[in-house]
Amino acid sequence: MKTRLHNILNANTWLFIELVIITVVAWAVFDPAIVNLYYRSLPLGYDSEQLLYAQTVVGGGEWIVDENGTPQDPYRMTEARRLQMLRQLTSVEGVSSAYFYNDSYGSIGYTNGSYTECWNGSDTLYLATVNFVPDCHFFETYGLRSLPGSPSVEELSQIKPQDSQVVLTRSGAIALFGTTDVVGRQLTLCYNPPSVVRVAGVVEDFRKSMPNNLRSLIFVAQENLQTDCQCVIRLKNGIDAQRFVEEHGQELIRNGKTDFNRISRLMTYDDWLRQQELDDGRTQEVNRSLALAFFFLVNLILAVIGTVWLHAKRRTEECGVRRAFGATRWRMLGDFLWRNALLATVAVVIGCIIYLNYAYSGITEYDGNEYSEVLYNTGMMADLATDRSWTDHFWSHFLVVSVIVYLVLLFTVLIGTAIPAVKIIRTKITNALRDE
Repeated sequence: MKTRLHNILNANTWLFIELVIITVVAWAVFDPAIVNLYYRSLPLGYDSEQLLYAQTVVGGGEWIVDENGTPQDPYRMTEARRLQMLRQLTSVEGVSSAYFYNDSYGSIGYTNGSYTECWNGSDTLYLATVNFVPDCHFFETYGLRSLPGSPSVEELSQIKPQDSQVVLTRSGAIALFGTTDVVGRQLTLCYNPPSVVRVAGVVEDFRKSMPNNLRSLIFVAQENLQTDCQCVIRLKNGIDAQRFVEEHGQELIRNGKTDFNRISRLMTYDDWLRQQELDDGRTQEVNRSLALAFFFLVNLILAVIGTVWLHAKRRTEECGVRRAFGATRWRMLGDFLWRNALLATVAVVIGCIIYLNYAYSGITEYDGNEYSEVLYNTGMMADLATDRSWTDHFWSHFLVVSVIVYLVLLFTVLIGTAIPAVKIIRTKITNALRDE
């Protein structure tokens, strides 16, 4: 086997060197594309297809006096105003519920990036925090699902700040307590002063946005919503959100207008998430990585086919001689394929080892976890084990991408070998023997 491999390498030295170089370049090019495609393939974990996003603005800005002679601040969302807007929005056919929030309270999307230090008596962990306005249909509007043994999402939405209760996601509960059976258990929120709270319920994991892999979340109720707010609107089951915006968007905008505020922008929630990614630069980064990977793949196929063709062409006379001595076409095709497959395998192994030395040199230690500065990540490195995926671990990340690079290179080499090989072995014996 060693002698045969040595002979193959000697006969295809330049092709082997080319494949090693291609492997190193392919690793750098395919890594961001593979990671981004992976995150794109993951479900968000909540029903965003039935959601609309509405941006509201304050209509006037001047203090007014109500019918009782009491001055009213246009920027303060009173319960009466919220209920008025809710009634008007849900009066539109097809609307199921609505949830009002602003940047201070956060939504499930991009707007909230705060963390809460939590202590359960033994460990202190930081959980990503989502504050929500109580008794405003938060959990059911977003379509979150409570775990068995937890109260319904309708009950969880009614939690108030004075109840000293919080809600955890599945990963958040496991990170803090090691189990999801945590309803009624206590933990301490390390505020100033610390606050002891009880777990009211646990909901299924979800991701706030496409590049976000943080699933260890804590929900904390918080009052005092402002009038200048955003609104998430849930449609009834079976209604297409995009079609609803086109057919009933103007009606919804009219019904959302009050003496204090009006809807200035309306779109599907999925469109809003995409807009957030565009504004954050994520869309450009993803498109750039995918376009570069596609461009490289096309040129890789053309280059490998051209190089393999030249190497195979040199063996035309050899094929004629072998066929003259009784070798079958299938046997010669198999010989072409396994030789170059072996050559590609060895080249990819060496190329990956070269890239490994470069990648491992960028390893740094942070809080006991290994992070790589040269393996691609979306910028959402997770500190908690419950939030980490294969992309956050150096060796799993390296091995997964290496296997994919190997399969791409192997497939390309086999296709690049098969095309000229089939043509060569179909050449007449007399013509093959005359070929130089």
